[in-house]
Amino acid sequence: MGVTFDAAASKSYGAIPKGPDDKHPEAEAGSFEEFLRGLGLKGESDPYRLDLAKFILVTLYIAANFIRPFAQADSKLACSLHNFVSIFTIPAFTMITGYLSADMNRVRRRLLVAYLVIPYLVLQSLYLALVVPLYWRTSFRNNHLAPAMGEFHRNNGQFSYNFTPQPNWGPLSFATPAGDTWYLLTLVAFSMWRPYAVEFKNTILVHVLLGCLMGYTTIDRFMSLHRTVVLMPYFLAGHMLRRYKIFVPYAKTWPQFACAVFVMAFGLGGSVLSVYAFDHRSSQVWMYEQGYFVVWGADYEWGGIIQLFVYIVSSGMTAAFFALLPPAANTNMVELENPEEGHGNSTMRKKEDELHTTVYGYKIDYVVGDPDDVETEYGAAADPLLVRSRRKWEAAERDQVLDESEGGGNNWHAIVYLRLAKWGTRCLCPLMFNFLVMIILECTTYYDTTWWSTTTETTVWKPDGLFMDLQVVFTFLLGATVALLLSLRPTTMVLGWLLAPPLNNEWFFEQGDEEMKLSEKTHRRLKIQKLQEEENAA
Repeated sequence: MGVTFDAAASKSYGAIPKGPDDKHPEAEAGSFEEFLRGLGLKGESDPYRLDLAKFILVTLYIAANFIRPFAQADSKLACSLHNFVSIFTIPAFTMITGYLSADMNRVRRRLLVAYLVIPYLVLQSLYLALVVPLYWRTSFRNNHLAPAMGEFHRNNGQFSYNFTPQPNWGPLSFATPAGDTWYLLTLVAFSMWRPYAVEFKNTILVHVLLGCLMGYTTIDRFMSLHRTVVLMPYFLAGHMLRRYKIFVPYAKTWPQFACAVFVMAFGLGGSVLSVYAFDHRSSQVWMYEQGYFVVWGADYEWGGIIQLFVYIVSSGMTAAFFALLPPAANTNMVELENPEEGHGNSTMRKKEDELHTTVYGYKIDYVVGDPDDVETEYGAAADPLLVRSRRKWEAAERDQVLDESEGGGNNWHAIVYLRLAKWGTRCLCPLMFNFLVMIILECTTYYDTTWWSTTTETTVWKPDGLFMDLQVVFTFLLGATVALLLSLRPTTMVLGWLLAPPLNNEWFFEQGDEEMKLSEKTHRRLKIQKLQEEENAA
């Protein structure tokens, strides 16, 4: 039996719509929806499949982040791995964000400020407080402790050899996201621009054109605008799939499965070939963060055409990735017996976990991510309101047992699937804090080999030497492990305070929560009455 939302949950914000049914009208002849259905896209009613995709994508992305310093130091193996992973992880993650997005109202606008803007300012302040003392020219580490025990000179903001994740220090510091905090700013821009973007005819093609032209500007990392514009087509593609109630289906037949594997193998082969055969060691083209002048240098005129090629390749590999993800139904997962009642006494957050206190006359009420209220989801691939909570209707691992006819005992396929999907719902935590772990590693001189490899005469320690390759493989696996550890509940319960700060809405908004909700209900009621009066008059 397929996993689907119950009637109440399917109406909630952030919920995935059910697939086409008898009541769903057929696609109009010649419409974009008919074109998509002709490609084999079908209804998606399995939220766990998307959660599993989030976990895999973020894990791969963070593993690639960890080896990026080696890629910047001209390691061919690191470049190949980093390019291959970057081809589809960021587009696929953005596509899921678009698929889970929904219309904005006053409640969601408040969530945008409280759980995106404010956490960005908090995390950016944290990273600047670390990056400036550690990696700026005035750093106490520059002359004697690092880099490479004082043998090399570190330029402003330089994390490792040829890698500067935070290039600005000054008035624009807060406008240049550090680490992966760019996702928060980009998500704000996606949410604000989407209502206007969907008004355009052929909006995805329009934004593909804008994305190809964006590289000719010099905006680069400022407010993550370059990334936002270039990634917007993937976001809108996900949103359009939601509107048409379709998604990339699982490859059920061997020919379909073989085709998806071939596309992924083609991407891997292309990444390896471009590095080892053509010596293209840059990983910037797949990161969507800098202009063509930086990425391609004197050949910047061809940047727009190359970006169009990037869109085509990334879209194909993203579709292949989703086609290889099996649905939860394949594991014979048992749904929650009564989704309306939720998990009862096994919820992850109980009433006594709330914080109600007063500091210098200011009231602090900390209530985040009620696990028994699916409507508290923001609706994004990395959802801040799921970091410290769980959805009410989620299946429980304790219920996953096999029938007596199948031998009885635990259904480990379903248990593992649910566990990975659960980690996927908390993926904002590893996404935001993996750079913190990288800073800790750098302070322990872990990345000092990126400096030594550029000048050493020892073959095994050169960028393509045996020891460097072994360190790249180990670091890739280490990054994946860190992503998993940052997804565990003890970690997310601690770090979740930074992603959802304990701030009272009365400090920021004109109306309190209860007053605002009452106002919203009154407004909707009056609007419905007005519509009924107009219908009666007609």
